[in-house]
Parts: sequence; C-alpha cells; structure tokens
Amino acid sequence: MFIIGDVIKAKRKECELTQEELAALLGVTKAAVSKWETAESYPDITLLPKIAEQFHITMDELFGFCPKEQEPVIINCYKTVFYLSDIEDRSVLDHGTVECKIQKYGVEIGDEIQYKWEVLVTMKSVKPDILYIFQKCMKPDCYIDFVSERRVNGKLIKDNKPNKHYVCQKKIWEYNLEENLALNSKYSNEMLQEQLAMGLISEEDIDID
Repeated sequence: MFIIGDVIKAKRKECELTQEELAALLGVTKAAVSKWETAESYPDITLLPKIAEQFHITMDELFGFCPKEQEPVIINCYKTVFYLSDIEDRSVLDHGTVECKIQKYGVEIGDEIQYKWEVLVTMKSVKPDILYIFQKCMKPDCYIDFVSERRVNGKLIKDNKPNKHYVCQKKIWEYNLEENLALNSKYSNEMLQEQLAMGLISEEDIDID
C-alpha cells in the first residue's frame, strides 16, 4: 500500500490524464486523487479493482508487488534394496519410506544349499546425506548399492551428477550410468577390485583376468 500513490501517479501520466480527469473516471474528487499520489490517504478498497482496470494493470502491479523468481528446488531421491541383517543401527530406517518383506534364499555351502529367511528392505529417501547416514549405521563387512534420480520442481532431469552409488563403512563409490560407457566400465572394474581387497565381495563375484 505504501507505493500505490506512486503507481497511480506514474500510470496517470502515462495515460496523459490530469488528476481531475482520472477523478471523473473513478467517480471521486480531484482532491482524493491528489491525496493518493502524495500518500496522505489511500483509495477505498472497493476502488482498487476499478483503478487497476483503468490502467490495464494487475492488482499486484498496482500495489507495486513484483514476486521474486523462485530458485528451482532440486531433490535427489535415493532408492535401495538391502537385507535388514546388513544394518547395525536400525535408526537409519527413520530417514525414508520403507517397505519390508520376508524372503527365502539359498546359500551354497560345499555340495549343499542351505536356505535362510531374511527381511528384505526397500527404501526411498530424499535426505541429501542419506549415503553418509548409511555408512554410520551399516555393518563393516557389507556394502549396499543405491540408484538415484534428480527432480527440479517435481520434473525429472538428467545431468552428469552421480546416479549410481555403492556404500560401505570405509568408502562411497559413485558414477553416472548415462555417462561414457568405457569410463564407467573402467571405474566399475576398479571399484570391484577395491571391494574385493576390502573383503566385501569374493573372487566368484567378479571376473579376474
């Protein structure tokens, strides 16, 4: 309201109207228009739409309101699937949306296969530090992989930011699945060799030259 008088004065002059002519168009006195323009008083609220219409402007423009362009909101959504037994501190489950199911799987021991039941957890999280939260909460002898997607104001975007993530207590490996395949292949091989050296996987999990 504090600059409405300045707006009225500027628009009146743009339209080449005198105070008396504008007053006649709005059904008020010349003195009223003069007081608006000097901020001695303000137009009655019922006159505001009529004033805006007279000058072909919006109510926001009449009030001198220019909304600032909002910065785009970028959100990274992380998705992962892991066994509950891989987690030491289960408070990590408080940092996302979780679905659980019981799954039976076989472990080959010698010539026999032993079957076990395990809780399989599917989790989604938009916390920017979720990978580091997992690092603190998972067991030292395992790793968990994530995929992520980035959205700007709700719309999916593709850029060169990492969207594939592997996490263990000692390290986080990240790369972009859509980037150079040769570089990804080289990076993946180096990552597997590091995971092998850390005892996170066995030689049977990778091809050793």
